[in-house]
Amino acid sequence: MQIRNIKLKNYRNYDNIEVDFGNKLNIIIGNNAQGKTNLLESIYVLAVTKSFLSVKEKDLVNFNEKFARISGIIANNTRSDCKLDIIFSDKGKMVKVNDKEVKKLSKYISIVNVIIFSAENIWIFKDSPSTRRRYFNMQISQISNVYLKYLSDYNDLLRQRNEFLKLINVNKQSDNYYLDILDEKYSSFSVEVFKYRKKYINDINEYLDEMYKKITGDSGLKLIYHTDVISDKDIFLEKIKKNYSKEILHKMTLEGPNRDDFYFILNGKNLSLFGSQGQIRSAVLALKLSEVKLFNKITGDTPILLLDDIFSELDIDKKNNLLSSIRDDVQTIVTTTDIDNIAENIRKNANIYKIDNGRIVLQNLNN
Repeated sequence: MQIRNIKLKNYRNYDNIEVDFGNKLNIIIGNNAQGKTNLLESIYVLAVTKSFLSVKEKDLVNFNEKFARISGIIANNTRSDCKLDIIFSDKGKMVKVNDKEVKKLSKYISIVNVIIFSAENIWIFKDSPSTRRRYFNMQISQISNVYLKYLSDYNDLLRQRNEFLKLINVNKQSDNYYLDILDEKYSSFSVEVFKYRKKYINDINEYLDEMYKKITGDSGLKLIYHTDVISDKDIFLEKIKKNYSKEILHKMTLEGPNRDDFYFILNGKNLSLFGSQGQIRSAVLALKLSEVKLFNKITGDTPILLLDDIFSELDIDKKNNLLSSIRDDVQTIVTTTDIDNIAENIRKNANIYKIDNGRIVLQNLNN
């Protein structure tokens, strides 16, 4: 899978720009605050309709403009090239495939698979569990429309249940009856979300330690999925019912995927609590490379790999180990402030772009 071309109109600090990408390594260089990350972000937004940064959608629109548009030409091995558009305005966002509007985002999101590594990714394993849930929800949704539908239904039901728990009168038979109806559905959707999350983490762990060893030379890394959900719907339903009094007291749902968490274990040590920043960074890099392998296994195609200014964060050995771990058939787009961070033998076969204040001022195309 590759993005051949992207056009930005009123996006962030870009007024109007068009970039062609090669199908292997693409390097974007420039000083800080010139638009490197914005360009990388636009590719991610085109794929999943959301930024990987903690920003509001209105912040994606250039200052004093009424709308922003991202357009891209995507190629993969299952269909002819397709054109994708996403438009942000005060009316919300609109997505199009080959100039036809798509009403349901669940039918759009899995068209393009992207995996991004940035400084933001490192901190999700030091942030709250909700941040990690959002991350893995997005990753699983890219490869499964079914999961996205289950997740949407689950979230709708969770909102209904929480609202009802704020209002319930335990002495009214009708309220207890309605809660039972909600919980039948809630337990079903909870178990489905749980199964997809569990399988995803199990599949990632097939590659994770191998990728970590390639980057660091060390081993013993595992990704843990912590949950109170179980695969048997009826047993989980009974577990929920035993918690009624506590949930009514707290006026919120205390059991289910909304309480899930994910964390790295390295040789028995929880990296979120006791790991160094370097260990967490390497673990997240290993996760990204594992996701490349898993996405390829599931979809039969390679995802687009986006690496945002990571070479300045790695020593020479880790940098070279990382680059050697990326398959030749994976389109990779890298940002950096210093081209010297990348070895000569690697950059001589790459497309190189230089960005200055939202403009492409240099473009050397080799693939």
